[in-house]
Amino acid sequence: MRTSAESRHKLMVALNFTSVYTLWGSTYLAIRFGVADLPPALLAGTRFLVAGAILLAWLLWRRVPLPPRSLFGPLAVTGLLLLFGGNWLVTWAELTVPSGMAAVIVANLPFFVAAIEAARGDGEPLSGAGVLGLVIGFAGMLILMWPKLAAIETRGPGGFRGEIALLAANLCWASGSIYARRRIRGIAPLMGVAFEMLIAGVALTAAGFLLGEAPRYHLTSRAALAVGWLIVAGSLCGYSSYIWLLHHVPAAKVSTYAYVNPIIAVFLGWLVLDEALDWRMALGTGVILGGVAVVNAARIRTRT
Repeated sequence: MRTSAESRHKLMVALNFTSVYTLWGSTYLAIRFGVADLPPALLAGTRFLVAGAILLAWLLWRRVPLPPRSLFGPLAVTGLLLLFGGNWLVTWAELTVPSGMAAVIVANLPFFVAAIEAARGDGEPLSGAGVLGLVIGFAGMLILMWPKLAAIETRGPGGFRGEIALLAANLCWASGSIYARRRIRGIAPLMGVAFEMLIAGVALTAAGFLLGEAPRYHLTSRAALAVGWLIVAGSLCGYSSYIWLLHHVPAAKVSTYAYVNPIIAVFLGWLVLDEALDWRMALGTGVILGGVAVVNAARIRTRT
């Protein structure tokens, strides 16, 4: 007979998975709305400064201990890699890349994690199936980007700057995730998240002022709704749910968000912004997600 504690745990797992699947998938659309009125660095900086301050205040009210001084450096590095580098590049890329396309390219993240781990001396080796998954994912990227590749002689390599930024964001996020997993221990996970968001928020805001973005910061009602959604849904709820799941559910199951987020983002982009949803988009998305599945399955078997 199932106890009340078990039922409550199953409900929490279901709610947090729903949060990660749907809320994170919707953030690509919110970013697309936000960059229509706000410059990317200050948009991301506002998001993380406010979210980090709210989360830190709540944790202090709950009397969660602050991190030791020895972790301030690793927390700063993690925040700069994940949020300053990773999220800023995604935000900047959506100036030119549709939200659904951006989510699909970001779905290549497991390829970067697998490749970095394989390159490390003490990392997880990449099996033959893992290499096959990387090849499949690369094929999916070619399908998505073929129209631009075919017109490269007229557009030049600069036409790929948004897509290249998204791949660089994946590199930052993968590097930061691996670094954090190895260097940040003995701290309440959400306290670490709060400090990472605050550090990244300060750095992004400073970068925005240095890049001259301040005169272009116009907080319209549409931009305010987008920033509010990113703060609440993307940072406070979605990211907190992700951290909770990592501590209560096997990581292989948590990683399934990489399959669902692009589908949510592509659907919302088509529904709200009338973004293209043709056969090439559907085929490329399917091939990339298939490659992600192969890479994840290979890493699980290797770890076992």
